[in-house]
Amino acid sequence: MKQIAPSRPFRALHLYIVISMLTLIIGTFPVTSAWADDELVVADQKGQQKALMQASGVDKDVPYHIRWVEFEAAAPLLQALGAGAVDTGIAGDGPFIFAWGAGLPIRATWLIPPRGGGKATAVVAPEGSSITSAAQLSGKRIATGRGSIGHLLLLRLLATGAIPAPAPKIVFLLPAQAKAALDTQRVDAWSTWEPYVSLAVVAGHGHVVADAADLMPNNSFFVASTEALTNKRAHLVDFYRRMTAAYEWGTRHQAEYAHILARQTGIPDDVAVSVAEKLIATPAPVTSDTIRAEASVVATYRSAGFVTRSDAFDEAFEQNLTSP
Repeated sequence: MKQIAPSRPFRALHLYIVISMLTLIIGTFPVTSAWADDELVVADQKGQQKALMQASGVDKDVPYHIRWVEFEAAAPLLQALGAGAVDTGIAGDGPFIFAWGAGLPIRATWLIPPRGGGKATAVVAPEGSSITSAAQLSGKRIATGRGSIGHLLLLRLLATGAIPAPAPKIVFLLPAQAKAALDTQRVDAWSTWEPYVSLAVVAGHGHVVADAADLMPNNSFFVASTEALTNKRAHLVDFYRRMTAAYEWGTRHQAEYAHILARQTGIPDDVAVSVAEKLIATPAPVTSDTIRAEASVVATYRSAGFVTRSDAFDEAFEQNLTSP
């Protein structure tokens, strides 16, 4: 499988942007502040967790301060976790395991089970594209994030033979760049996740070529740094319980959640409705069954040469985090 990375100047610019972003985060939310007794620093993607928490009202009377930090995708979020700039945040199983495999001091602490039956991750094609099946992705240029849940979906489609030879040319881009590349037809498809699937399909009038249903666990996790697990365990337990209550509220009030999500993030109302339908689930502690289900993900990354870490896989998880 040929994978195309951006040009050297682009890589340099991208590295500069990532370093600048992390410097800004760490400068704004210093590590010493992140370990303060009365504060929990929470990383979010596209404002979805913050919107859900506020919409449900479970953020009332929190005995500590929650400081939200926004990220475009899981990869920079997990890097910030590893750097100690934030305490916890949400990520799909694919990018979490990819980051853990790279040696980051993080653990999956709270499970968010499959959402939307695996339809929250998909390969999308732009309006007017003749690509309508996974088989037609053979030899095409597909954008996704390196180590992302979209990357994992492509690896699974290749491993199962759904995408036959010749393998597609994978172009690693962040979501904003990938959307621009899709809109300008510099790539043929984009393997991505919510809310970007709905942005491409509902707002952009594209269509789903293939999704992740029955191909992988499709779990997401709240992930914490190992230092936060030591120093802020009570904060984490309380926060995850509140988020579980928020998700339970969301199953009964999807319209209200979608409204606040649209207002806070600026995504169109119809996109927010589509996102809400796919992302509401019932969170729970991580168990041994969770770890067994995720073994297929780490095996996929190992076979593709992306994970070489030799630690026991169960060390990537904090099981049954139900008490301080």
